[in-house]
Amino acid sequence: MTPHTAYLQPLTPATQAGPRATSPTLPGGLSLTGAVLCLSSALIVASGYMSMRPEIMGLALHPMLVPIAIAFPFVVLSRIYEFPLRILLGLSLFVGIYVISIVNGTSFSLSEFFKMSAAFVTIVTCALLIQKRGDFVAGTLGLSIAIALLAWKGLTAEGASDVMDGANKNSYSLFALPALLLSGFVCLHMRKTPVLVRGLLIACALPALFVIFLGGNRSGYLGAVIVGLMLFWDQRGRGMLLVAAVAGAVVLLISQYGDTRVFDERMRQTVEGNKSDDLRIRLFQASLEIALENPVIGVSPQAFPAHVATKVGFRGAQLESHNTLGHIMGGSGFFCVLALAAFCWGMWSPFAPGEWPKQGRADPLYEARSLCRMMIALWLIRGMFTREILYNPAFNVGLGLCIGLLILAMTSRQSSLASAPALAPR
Repeated sequence: MTPHTAYLQPLTPATQAGPRATSPTLPGGLSLTGAVLCLSSALIVASGYMSMRPEIMGLALHPMLVPIAIAFPFVVLSRIYEFPLRILLGLSLFVGIYVISIVNGTSFSLSEFFKMSAAFVTIVTCALLIQKRGDFVAGTLGLSIAIALLAWKGLTAEGASDVMDGANKNSYSLFALPALLLSGFVCLHMRKTPVLVRGLLIACALPALFVIFLGGNRSGYLGAVIVGLMLFWDQRGRGMLLVAAVAGAVVLLISQYGDTRVFDERMRQTVEGNKSDDLRIRLFQASLEIALENPVIGVSPQAFPAHVATKVGFRGAQLESHNTLGHIMGGSGFFCVLALAAFCWGMWSPFAPGEWPKQGRADPLYEARSLCRMMIALWLIRGMFTREILYNPAFNVGLGLCIGLLILAMTSRQSSLASAPALAPR
């Protein structure tokens, strides 16, 4: 019996009684793979500096991909069977169809192929690197330190906008939001985490939020609010205290050291609307039209910007859809959209109802599922404003960490189920 089929075996009264008698806990400590995960996550800070991104075949390489690529074959050969089947199938189908759509174009885009392949490798590797609870915390800490260092870079620049070299001011929130969600989850759920580590996670979140709200990025504002609401809803009492404390600290920082004119102007534009909002709507409508004309495999991701520009009256130009769903629909077709939906559903519901008996509100398996749901919800909401979320290293590390925690909880529960018959009442 393989581990996947073991997860799906019917539960007998004896196996149901066992988990209630022995509630599994996630194995503590930090493994060597956790140290690799922490280093890889922390290296994301180098993505904010073009001078630290070596150019290979015309592509600027994210340094964090080097340890990830080295670890990939080892973790896949040793642990791929532990990867939740629903999530793996959805992710593989989505990436596979997307890559096929790249070949479908009049020209092959090495950049699109490399970025999507790197996203797949990052998610899978980060998930399989987690073997203990401390590995998940280490990955979250490395990511939080990276976004705090990038925030410091922005704070030393005029207007807190020059955070990412070679990118616009909207890019920083793509790096910061997954770290904020993961940090909040660790502080609220993992009470055995040392107070020093939890304090450091909160300390890293403050400059990140400060830069987001000073940078004039409305999608970043929305993402930060969504993270706060999800953490509050997830833990109510403790969540409200954490969110309120962090929000109060950020408001104090902005009132004391920030210039709120940019924030006020962006809020006014949100209420009254502006030309960029109208253009976003037109771009999404054009994306849908292109998808209806090319429903099977799209027009290819690399040719899509020219097609969508023509649709909105900018013939000869290159325009992004500024919407992940629109980009996938028009560039890769509806089958790719369905594959993405399968991946999202796998993250939302990684196991069938009743497949695992609940063991109380603090059950690690259901906590991990809640985190997966929050991360995929954040991914979808932030992805409404840019297709770059597909390739963003921080979001891909974040997705991998969530799946890795789910794998860890599943294997811990499986060990409990295996010993259940001996613990069942006679």
